[in-house]
Amino acid sequence: MPVRIKLKITSRTGEEILTSAYINSGYETDKPEILLPVKLAVELGLWRNVKEDYARTPIGMGKIYTVNEKIKVEATTEDRESKPIDTSVVISEFEDEVLISDYLASELGIAVEDFRKGIWRFRDEPLDKLRKPEKPQPWR
Repeated sequence: MPVRIKLKITSRTGEEILTSAYINSGYETDKPEILLPVKLAVELGLWRNVKEDYARTPIGMGKIYTVNEKIKVEATTEDRESKPIDTSVVISEFEDEVLISDYLASELGIAVEDFRKGIWRFRDEPLDKLRKPEKPQPWR
């Protein structure tokens, strides 16, 4: 089961959504970045200011859309939230889940304890404070 966490995403204009997000260690970036499905980007009001681009994916080059504004992203659990991180956004027509880049996961303070079981914790928590993965939340 992949590592999925609950995120609170807030747009520049104040739209706020809670969703599960898949931590993808193979999604390597040089800044905090999140990939959103189109439906979620529309709900956050982000679809209006995009630029078509291409990115290398596991199956070859694919079309994405870059957003010319940042959003705030926080990891949230039943007992705490991370600090909000200013995050760059790309949008995919093909993904139906939110994907978190390696850089963003690091900035959120996420430590993966077991990739197979999806177990994680915040880096500043004791080693025995293990958190279960969230259920997938498709945005179709």
